[in-house]
Amino acid sequence: MKTEEEAFWMPAVLLENILVNDCYTDNLSGCHVEQRVFKDLLVKKCTRIAAHLEAMEFDVSLVTTEWFLCLFSKSLPSEMKEDELLMASQVGDVLSILHRTTHHLYDPDDLLTVAFDKTGSMTTNTTTKQRKKQEPAVMAELDQRLRRLNSLKMDDKSPVSPRE
Repeated sequence: MKTEEEAFWMPAVLLENILVNDCYTDNLSGCHVEQRVFKDLLVKKCTRIAAHLEAMEFDVSLVTTEWFLCLFSKSLPSEMKEDELLMASQVGDVLSILHRTTHHLYDPDDLLTVAFDKTGSMTTNTTTKQRKKQEPAVMAELDQRLRRLNSLKMDDKSPVSPRE
């Protein structure tokens, strides 16, 4: 970026025009939508990694939530470590590799090469369709969680029976 003004407007454009709505609401519904879209993309674009992580029962949202909420400013995707990730046998190993990798990615050219040449492109139209496809499931899941939470609160308010 050439100027401070451009640096200011970049996140503004991302927040207002590119990211799904509701990314920063109380229930983070937009972030949940982005997570589901990301998981679908991982399966389509990085099949081996997705299968390996699923076999380990590793939930990628443990790492990717931060990516979406911080707009990739704190950590970055680590497709460059595919072989190392495939060798991991425990969730802790995956987290360690991702933590170690993302905190040492300083070469923007490498990152762009991975993003555009190795994983392929995806149009805005495709992303929008994926978001619309995932949104109803996310909203239903969040509604179910809220009902379950309210049910637990109601149980807490019921009178405690005396012990005999």
